[in-house]
Amino acid sequence: MKIIRSICSPHYNERKKTIRMLVLHATATGTLDETFSYLIDSVAPNRVSAHYVIDRNGQIYQLVPDEKRAWHAGISWWPDMGDDINDVSIGIEFQCPEKNGQLGGFTKKQIKSGTFLCRYLCDRYQIAPKNVVGHSDIAPDRKKDPGKQFPWEIFVMAGLSDNKERR
Repeated sequence: MKIIRSICSPHYNERKKTIRMLVLHATATGTLDETFSYLIDSVAPNRVSAHYVIDRNGQIYQLVPDEKRAWHAGISWWPDMGDDINDVSIGIEFQCPEKNGQLGGFTKKQIKSGTFLCRYLCDRYQIAPKNVVGHSDIAPDRKKDPGKQFPWEIFVMAGLSDNKERR
């Protein structure tokens, strides 16, 4: 079992619906400190958060309790979920740099921790593979993360996501 470290983000509110999906993100930050600054210290009107962050070494951090509504999806939509994705999802951020306008460079340790966390959450909340998506899937006109270099094939082979084309 992986150890999940807890660091509290103040950016959440009450969840009104059942957890039914996971949204995977990439931070486009160069360091873990930058990631935490963005997800914990941001101020209105740009306050954002996520339930989990996975750093470059594969360490998992929980910033918002699962039962609370983190602010990670923004304006988004998914079939059978509607347009309040934050209320039905758990957000997972992979700390990842952006180079030449592209997100990438995910580490093997990150992906191993990511599949572990996704498996745990999918089992716990009975989340179907079709509902493990990227931010770009639920907000294609405004988001590109986790990016074209994200290894979706590993998640598909693990039975954690379906085989639909990813953005």
